[in-house]
Amino acid sequence: MKPIGLLTLVIMAVLRPDVLAQDKVLKLQFLAFPKQMRPQPVELLIGEGKTIEVQTPGHELSPEYEVPALATIAVGKTVVNEEGEPAFEVYGQAKSLGTRSQIVLLMRKGKENKDGFAVLPVNADLSNFKGASFLLINASTLNVGGMIGDTEFGLKPSQQKMIKPKPTHDGGLCQATFFYQREGDWKKFRDTRWPSNDNYRSLVFFFQDPETGRLGIAPVVDMLDRDP
Repeated sequence: MKPIGLLTLVIMAVLRPDVLAQDKVLKLQFLAFPKQMRPQPVELLIGEGKTIEVQTPGHELSPEYEVPALATIAVGKTVVNEEGEPAFEVYGQAKSLGTRSQIVLLMRKGKENKDGFAVLPVNADLSNFKGASFLLINASTLNVGGMIGDTEFGLKPSQQKMIKPKPTHDGGLCQATFFYQREGDWKKFRDTRWPSNDNYRSLVFFFQDPETGRLGIAPVVDMLDRDP
């Protein structure tokens, strides 16, 4: 992957005047799938010649990073180009949603960070993503569907859906059953019980392993103990 000069990429990543009118700070948290035992951090481009290191966990949300409002969320690594000047090697980028709080999903294209990421920002503002809600995101190439609590859902590739199901069992537990479609047939691949509580919200992320193509599902809980 050819490094892109900082000045070139900064044109896309400068502070957004439309967002600055409302919020001067963007709050970001990161997740990377498939998860790794010892995930390596990446750099986030936040301005001309400026980056910060961000963690890329797969089992929980990263720490919250406060950065200037950005038009583009770009992750990668600072390198030295052929001219001996700093350059930013882009591993993945996507347009920022413009919302004050975002969860950034990084879908690995290989075993190492340098193999690249597909980047998917999600609106994490509490006004949009409330407690006891499940945000379902299908980043696989298969149709998926199922039932959580009393709520049925279906997702085509690249679709996402927010649901707030009612528990089906004592103790606030929801029966959670999931299917995928291959060659016209629906097959069950997970049956479990998940808790639902107003004190946290859940991301449910469907993805495929870049090496095997095997479908995986990753539920990640976000505790709502920070300021909205």
